[in-house]
Amino acid sequence: MRVAVVTPPGLLGPYLRRALAPLGHEVDIFGSVESAASGVASEHAAVLIAPRVERDAAPTALSRLRRTSPLGDSFPRAIAVTLEPKAPAALRADGFEAALAVPFQIEELVASLERGARGRPRVLLIDDSDVVRRHSGSILADAGYEVVLAVDGDEGLERCRKERPDLVLSDVEMPKRDGFALCKAIKQDPELAHIPVVICSALGETSDLERGFDAGADDYLVKPVVAEELVSRLKAILAQTLPSERERVLVVDDSAAIRHLVADSLRRQGFRVETAIDGQDGAEKALAAVGTAPPQGPFDLILTDYDMPRMNGFQLVHALKRDLRTRETPIVMLTARDTKRDQAQMRAAGLTSYLVKPFSTDKCVAIVERSLAEARLRRYKQASRLYISAGGVKAAEQKAAASDVYGSVRAVEIDATLLFSDVSGFTAMSSKMTASEVIALMNAYFDELCPVVVEHGGDIDKFIGDAIMAVFQDDARFEEPHALRAARAAWAMQRALDRFNERRVAQDPEAKKVIMRVGLNAGPLVRGDLGSRFVRRDYTCIGDTVNRAQRHESACPLGGVLLSQTVYDRVRDLVEVEEIGGIKLKGLSEPVSAYSLKGFVAR
Repeated sequence: MRVAVVTPPGLLGPYLRRALAPLGHEVDIFGSVESAASGVASEHAAVLIAPRVERDAAPTALSRLRRTSPLGDSFPRAIAVTLEPKAPAALRADGFEAALAVPFQIEELVASLERGARGRPRVLLIDDSDVVRRHSGSILADAGYEVVLAVDGDEGLERCRKERPDLVLSDVEMPKRDGFALCKAIKQDPELAHIPVVICSALGETSDLERGFDAGADDYLVKPVVAEELVSRLKAILAQTLPSERERVLVVDDSAAIRHLVADSLRRQGFRVETAIDGQDGAEKALAAVGTAPPQGPFDLILTDYDMPRMNGFQLVHALKRDLRTRETPIVMLTARDTKRDQAQMRAAGLTSYLVKPFSTDKCVAIVERSLAEARLRRYKQASRLYISAGGVKAAEQKAAASDVYGSVRAVEIDATLLFSDVSGFTAMSSKMTASEVIALMNAYFDELCPVVVEHGGDIDKFIGDAIMAVFQDDARFEEPHALRAARAAWAMQRALDRFNERRVAQDPEAKKVIMRVGLNAGPLVRGDLGSRFVRRDYTCIGDTVNRAQRHESACPLGGVLLSQTVYDRVRDLVEVEEIGGIKLKGLSEPVSAYSLKGFVAR
């Protein structure tokens, strides 16, 4: 591979060239940031940046290089060569993929280059059983890992130093050096301590687990381990160490000592950390980060001091919470102010949590982790509500509160009105459009109609292709009964569709209008869980009332709303209709009467 080295004139560049050339690698040496900006090419597999390039620290040099290089996002991977070993997470936050502390062995450099080139996490599997190595190695290879094998603890330690794996998976009972001693040796070696170690052993007593974690293990699995659990546990461990997985945090404090203390403790946990010197600087950096592309992106959490020049912590919180772009960003306050008034003021401003000075770094990390976990849960719940009906969300929350997730399947009989809407001629229309055009049209159509359903108290049960199925029940939030609200919703949906078509035709005179039918039926039905108790459930409505609602929709005049007899009986004094007799519905031997909605009686 071809490697670029950015270093002042001296011994390092020639040394790397002499060391790498016999291995088939080509080395280009650049003595300044300016020459590297124009000389580094897409053919370079990596760029090594040595300490102090024209009075710039390596992170500053890398920032200048990426800013001035014409390669843009295709700029090669960066590896730092440093005189002061920093935690890998800290250097990743500076934009480096790896770091080499001087002095280093050439094998370390080759391992770093190869690790990036292969694009797959490397797992060192250590076990004296040939059967286990073959079985577990096959599982890991199938899961996308590069697997390196060792047969005992001594060989495992030697290969760990040579191969620089992303994770070590080790047995305990092995010759020469057992798994506990191996783990302890790895964690006590400054060059290896950052590598996660997972013990996988048949020793499963409490005392064995304690010995493993006392030795520094990151996780402990008891044999036999099923493939799914092994892969998921390793993935969870690696997610804490890989640079793309951890969140981005902004630390705002006018004290350089506090900034360094907090930032360093978070970087050691794998977070990507930036700092700001006061509230004004913090606000500018937080807003500038919004909308930036990965690996930067907006900040996932902000830690701020209270007493700062230019803009204090309270003013910073207030400013960020007023801006729609940063309103949802969790903010943790570092403060000596802990009176009830201060706490109330911070909560009112939108503060997520606060940490009272003086504090330990462990407590700081714990609050950051908790705040981020709560933010992830909130986002998940908000996203889930887009995929689950309101009734389904409520049912899920009730089951979770009752600790009955896999227990009884719940269904109740209710009185409700069912609404079905469907686009006429949708199959013929979509056959003349691309898939993306169909999706864009349907999403715009649903964006227009779904808010109308919700506005009238309806719960959208599901989408069936281009069809909407919604259920209306009596609701304390609304004075009108469910049948009347469903009729008003259906009428308003047709008017909303008229406006939707007017806009489409105005934009494209050749666009075909979307025509919809809506059918309503009221009566008893069963609403509740339908599906597998353990795999996948749907919270939905079933019964004859549902079936007849769908059949009334099919019999509805184009662009109209058709009320069943049961709906009409409940709203007859409040609607204007045209009776349609002799309608034949599937499954019924006798024709029925239905009513085409024409408007509402003024009250």
